[in-house]
Amino acid sequence: MPTDTLFEPEPPSARARPPASGLLVTNHLNLLYMLAAGLVMPPAGFGDKYYRDTLGSFPGWIPLFIGRVPAAAIDSSSSEAAHLRPAVLEIGLSGLSGRVLALGPSLREIRFPDELDGGERLLLVPAPLPSILIEAVLFPSREDRSACEADAKDFGNVPLGDVRRRVAKTLFTRATDDPWPAAGGPPERAVPLDGAMAAGGVMAMLLLCGDRGDLAVRSCRQAFDPEDPSAPPVADPILSGLRGWMRSGDSSGMPSGEAAGASGPGAGSDSPDSSDAQATCQARLFWGAVDGVVAWKRAGGGGSAEEALLDYLETAAKTLDARLQAGAGRLRDTLSSLRGLAGATAGELFERHATPLARAMTLFFLRRDCADLLDFEHDRIHEQDRLAAAVLFGVRDGWLGLPLRLRAVPGLTGAVSHRMAQMAQRLAGTDLDLGDRPPRVQPLRELFGDGSSWGPRESRAALELARAGRWDCLRTRISLPRGAYRLTIEGGAVHIELPGEPRITPQVDPDRFFACLAGGPARRDVQSKVRGMLRS
Repeated sequence: MPTDTLFEPEPPSARARPPASGLLVTNHLNLLYMLAAGLVMPPAGFGDKYYRDTLGSFPGWIPLFIGRVPAAAIDSSSSEAAHLRPAVLEIGLSGLSGRVLALGPSLREIRFPDELDGGERLLLVPAPLPSILIEAVLFPSREDRSACEADAKDFGNVPLGDVRRRVAKTLFTRATDDPWPAAGGPPERAVPLDGAMAAGGVMAMLLLCGDRGDLAVRSCRQAFDPEDPSAPPVADPILSGLRGWMRSGDSSGMPSGEAAGASGPGAGSDSPDSSDAQATCQARLFWGAVDGVVAWKRAGGGGSAEEALLDYLETAAKTLDARLQAGAGRLRDTLSSLRGLAGATAGELFERHATPLARAMTLFFLRRDCADLLDFEHDRIHEQDRLAAAVLFGVRDGWLGLPLRLRAVPGLTGAVSHRMAQMAQRLAGTDLDLGDRPPRVQPLRELFGDGSSWGPRESRAALELARAGRWDCLRTRISLPRGAYRLTIEGGAVHIELPGEPRITPQVDPDRFFACLAGGPARRDVQSKVRGMLRS
């Protein structure tokens, strides 16, 4: 319960160096949710899944104890329900820098780590932090740890196995009698999480589609590093807006262009030979639809994302020239019919609506989730159609909605987690620096280059991938030594006898290899092995 007594500071000499880690007191179900989301975040990020813990004491801030934790904080964080288990997260601080709050005899703002005086008992860090900063999860007993591990198996998106877990009885038995929550904390601060969490889903989906072609490779790069000026531009009317959206989390980052209500050919037309004005209108409509899906999630996800998209199209169509509203209306009618028993096959739908905007939205209604989209193949779907759909699916499902099998690419979790948190910090206007970001994860297509200068490493990796997928891109060269050869036929079998040993060399045809690679993602275990071969 609140009290006017704050923590008594330790003597400055007790801690001469900045702390390497801080301790967040929570419970095991909140831990599992944060691991799934990729963020250590405030209660607002949990929706209706939040259980009271120390994060609720100062909403918008991450309370990190230094050294020891109050027993009252542990008790209150696992008291809301009988099945909750206490858990303390060890959060690495070595890479952090920027303005934080230190709570001791009084509340003061400091620049971490430069302005620490050694007497801090509690730091309040602006939320969120990337989950990759969780260095360990501490439990009071083996039973509590086992219960957490058992509950994690009930969820398909919790990477608990990536985090070190150990029993730390002393931490719990030596908990202090300091009161909690402490009085005198800061007011609640709003944290812009929706755009960042949606961006995490976009990054993952564009990586998983990143082997489809050069446009996919460029789009993936801009999704991960939109601030990188060296990233090549994306030459596609819709996907060229990706860089701006990934910077701001909404279409306010779009470059200025002709308004959607401009006269002339526009977004309502499904003609493939689009004018510049039509392409601009389609891009604005597409990214407005993306914003609408994010807003739907922010509002609590009532109804369905499909209904939210239909409502958006109905509203947006009214801003179009009268000649264009008919085309937009036809698209909306098609999408609305897909909520029931559609009167057309997928091929007929894609032929009826030939623009990337319409096809991406049609895919959004035809497939259930990200995994379903990745498994879907159709010869009328082009690279840009699939990538635009991947953005819509990634925004709707977010990083939180991706099952572990789609996160299995080595390095993906760390890269996405850090970028989501840093994006939220940037949008909130804090100066908190989360340290060096993990390198972006490159699609296999990018790692293999264009195939013109493969060395032994690339050749071996391509051969491994082609064999695993049984791809029609393998060729075999047999080099025979000089000498006389003897041919015999026995029972229909042909035998060739030759001196010495022939040299048999399997080879991969690069053009056919990239065509096969674009046909769909390889098995996750094979991808991991091949990535390891390319790194070695």
